[in-house]
Amino acid sequence: MSKIKILIVEDELVIAEDLKDILEEMGYEVCGIAVSAREALAMIEEKSPDLALLDIHIKGGKDGIALAAEINEHYHLPFIMLTSYSDMQTLNRAKEVHPYGYLVKPYNEKDILACIEMSMANFAKEQAKKSHEENQEDFVLKDSMFIRTNGMLVKLKLDEIIYFEADANYTQVHTKSKKYVIRSILKELEGKLDANRFVRIHKSFLINLEEIDSIQSESVQIAGKEIPISRNQYSWLLHQIRML
Repeated sequence: MSKIKILIVEDELVIAEDLKDILEEMGYEVCGIAVSAREALAMIEEKSPDLALLDIHIKGGKDGIALAAEINEHYHLPFIMLTSYSDMQTLNRAKEVHPYGYLVKPYNEKDILACIEMSMANFAKEQAKKSHEENQEDFVLKDSMFIRTNGMLVKLKLDEIIYFEADANYTQVHTKSKKYVIRSILKELEGKLDANRFVRIHKSFLINLEEIDSIQSESVQIAGKEIPISRNQYSWLLHQIRML
């Protein structure tokens, strides 16, 4: 059984390293330590952690709660809030992003273990239920997919879809003739579609490779729209084109 991979987001490096030692002694794998929201998001993309421990008060423009809100929008990743504060104002802000756990410093090993195990169990249960519901409602065929919109399932031909764009907890589906909005995030769609045809070139865009008009180092042109592309995906895309 593989170890649970945990990302620590904590700008006090002494505290972060101490927490890392505790987690590794308990049998977890620490896949990274981030000191800001920007660094944390990059590590989530690169390391694909199973769980994140987010300190509320971190350096940079976004605190841990703002980071948690962004994680909710773009990733299926459970997180536990860490803080030295337990005042009602902080608790109320934290509740809005629905953490799977909340640890007040100083915490001990038993608190950490119990919080992590309960968080992972609740997340697994939640995802299993969600997957079951999705399998009942939405499905992808060889050349088409069904989406739920306006209370009914609508069949879309895959070759009609140009790109998907993240829109908070929803996704905009841009086709050659119409735009749909569905209650799903890109990560869910990415797992259902053919990875050789539909590729997530940016955290907010999943595109149909066959619809690309031109490629630049920082963006692609598709159906008259300029869509940003990450550096890693740019290199991958050039390699794919050479393969073709």
